[in-house]
Amino acid sequence: MRSTYGTVEASTLDDWPISYEDLEPYYEKAEWEIGVSGGPEPPQKPPRKKPLPMPPLPDSKEHVLLGAAAKRLGLHPFHIPMLRNSVPYNGRGGCMRCRWCVGFACEVDAKNGTHNTVIPRALATGNCELRTNCVVKEVLTNGKGRATGVAYFDQHNHLREQPADVVVIAGSAVESARLLLNSRSLLFPNGIGNRYDWVGRNLQGHAYTGAMGLFNFEVFDDLGPGASIAICDYNHGNPGLVGGALLCNEFIRLPIHFAGMSPPGLPRWGNEHKDYMRKYYRRSSVVMGPVQELPVFEARVQVDPTVGDFWGIPVARLSGHRHPSDIVTAKYIADKAERWLKEAGAIRTWPRLPGSELSGGQHQAGTCRMGNDPHTSVVDRNCRVHDVENLFIADGSVHVTNGGFNPVLTIMANAYRVGEHIAQNWKSV
Repeated sequence: MRSTYGTVEASTLDDWPISYEDLEPYYEKAEWEIGVSGGPEPPQKPPRKKPLPMPPLPDSKEHVLLGAAAKRLGLHPFHIPMLRNSVPYNGRGGCMRCRWCVGFACEVDAKNGTHNTVIPRALATGNCELRTNCVVKEVLTNGKGRATGVAYFDQHNHLREQPADVVVIAGSAVESARLLLNSRSLLFPNGIGNRYDWVGRNLQGHAYTGAMGLFNFEVFDDLGPGASIAICDYNHGNPGLVGGALLCNEFIRLPIHFAGMSPPGLPRWGNEHKDYMRKYYRRSSVVMGPVQELPVFEARVQVDPTVGDFWGIPVARLSGHRHPSDIVTAKYIADKAERWLKEAGAIRTWPRLPGSELSGGQHQAGTCRMGNDPHTSVVDRNCRVHDVENLFIADGSVHVTNGGFNPVLTIMANAYRVGEHIAQNWKSV
């Protein structure tokens, strides 16, 4: 991003220390071992050696409508790659298009994640033990600065110590930073990896933006997962802007979700609101996208000096703001979303814009960034904490930038890459 867009004032924008070519084999590994459906892909796609393992889900009514409109605008719509089985795969059934898809467990186990793929396979080897309902207090180190294990509270709230030759943290950008900051000792008085005050910095998420449209005919057929069609014509190359975003239709929404999607000026309760719900629930469409947030040094995770959680561990304290550029980009992307909806036949549209407040909830990233220079990063290109030779981080916190797409596949791909590095270099680690 820095090589492409240059230095941006008030931002710590930088390049990743690894390339797409370094990650491509692991994207493929994640797609096939965990299971991704989708395709064919847009002309802006990066090179790949192997197609996705499953076809896309059948097109919804909304997909067909938006797809035709995008083509009329000269855009390049495509099926969103999804971590869902569209057909039976790896011993589990295909998606049944349930309206409860988002935010709820899958009745037929068609949604793919580590919980029903790699973790069960690891347990089956007999070499993996899974301890649930445990909370790690700190990473333990010896006088030479080497990680020796972790202290954690078990399911009965008893404090235990688990020795380890290698420790890998994968707790997300907030919790991984919190754990490092809470792991203090004589060698690491400000927390592990925090010699130069970079742990917890550059907290990012995505500045979600887009638009909502109302139609005078039904466009919503109540089939999960809802989100299915996307364009990435505006992810880069937008005049005067840094980055951009993917745009896609939204995940399925229940009436309780739709209740919060009323147009400006409409009462949030009462007869007028009920009439709106009845008339437009099936006559509405939402197009949204994850704007690439610029990293900001003061957007950060700290640990609170006085407030502890149930176990007495200092809690995370978030502070900071988005970069002003994110708001400018968001308005540009929202305008493109409205244009797409109007071309599809929307009789009324309005933008959905982010505020300037700190991100880092959904899609959190950046707080333990990867880099070659220990003065400006927390982990090296193999995600090893610079100061500790046998401590690694494998989650979104290592992302230097978060991209204009959902980051989950990048997190999975990088975790495979880090895991392979550890396995190949076990003796030297």
